Amino acid sequence: VQDRSIYEDVDIFAKMHEEEGTMSKEDFKTYSDLFNAMVMTPYFPKPDVMIYLECNYDEVIDRIIERGREMEINTDPEYWKKLFKRYDDWINSFNACPVVRININEYDIHKDPDSLNPMIDKIARIIKTYRQIDMR
Repeated sequence: VQDRSIYEDVDIFAKMHEEEGTMSKEDFKTYSDLFNAMVMTPYFPKPDVMIYLECNYDEVIDRIIERGREMEINTDPEYWKKLFKRYDDWINSFNACPVVRININEYDIHKDPDSLNPMIDKIARIIKTYRQIDMR
């Protein structure tokens, strides 16, 4: 289990740096080519499933504030809007493995930990099905 995937870096963060001018076009191309050559090959093991937690933009900002990290709180809101949009675009085109999208606005694991059970069951079914199809 990882909280971030290698798959998102090129299309979200590196591309944003390239567009903002904090990464040269040449460096972005080199990084992107290396990513495609090393990761997007049949030889690189793919995850059984990508669990994508999503919520509306206002909830993202509320959670950032609640988390209380000064650097995040002081970040220009335009950055968060761009990042939110990039993640949405990215997940809508991601196809390296099955994706389970979970709208976390619908769950409150602090007040009702059992609300996760249907989600866990769904993820387990998808992994089981995927492993039956992909006999690695």
